Amino acid sequence: MGFKPRLLRETAEIALTEIKRFIEPRLSEDFSLRRVSAPMFLPVGSELLTPGKRGAVVRLDASGTEVEIVGSLDVWLRGQLLRYDIAPGFGVFTIMNGLRPDLPDNSTSSPHVAAWAWQQAVEQNQCNPAHMVAMARKVHKLLVDTEKMVLSLFPHLHATLARDLEEMAVDDMERLYPGLTHERRVYEHLHPERKDDAGECRQSVLLVWHTNGVCEAVGELWVWNRIIEHPVMLADFGAWRNDGIAGCSLGGNIWRNFLALQILHQDRLMRE
Repeated sequence: MGFKPRLLRETAEIALTEIKRFIEPRLSEDFSLRRVSAPMFLPVGSELLTPGKRGAVVRLDASGTEVEIVGSLDVWLRGQLLRYDIAPGFGVFTIMNGLRPDLPDNSTSSPHVAAWAWQQAVEQNQCNPAHMVAMARKVHKLLVDTEKMVLSLFPHLHATLARDLEEMAVDDMERLYPGLTHERRVYEHLHPERKDDAGECRQSVLLVWHTNGVCEAVGELWVWNRIIEHPVMLADFGAWRNDGIAGCSLGGNIWRNFLALQILHQDRLMRE
């Protein structure tokens, strides 16, 4: 039997609009972030492009220059902290619509990356894994509250996000599931057949990498999606220090299209 959506396409689009209206004021009020306008592209070779997340290169005929469509705004946003002289405890966020040509285009993946991207300036002693995890838990609560709002508007839906968030170091994940890819380890850990110590199904996990140098820690927030029977990454996080663009910051992305897939009970990504 084919999948029967709980929301019609038109209704899902209305619900996504309500999600945007709910999250963006909370980012300003609860996280002390001001909204800024994001570039669609930057000059090829710009130091504000994020290494390892390359976008498509386009030639502008009028000027004869080549630009790269952004695939990530992490570095650019950290530059905005310096540009606006943002004090610790405050930050910026933007609505990112990027392009990652290396990503497949199918029902659960897309070269179009849509996110609320944000960075918050912090003190030197807050640029560490513990503060990043605390911020990730705050973001997780925002997502849970967002789903509650959706359920109040569409009571025939049901909750998919766990109130609790399991924290796990990537090294521990590798020891538990040796010989597998990163994505497969997440799949095995969150699969409903696997239980935690209390005998309950794991529904969400925050994976944390402890690193050295410019990036002190990175993390990913994964949840299990029962419709596509596969894990979905809803957000990522990082703690950066002394990268030559801004001092210390915490930040990351809330992936808009995957959040909609999860809490609107869709079987494919919504194309915004």
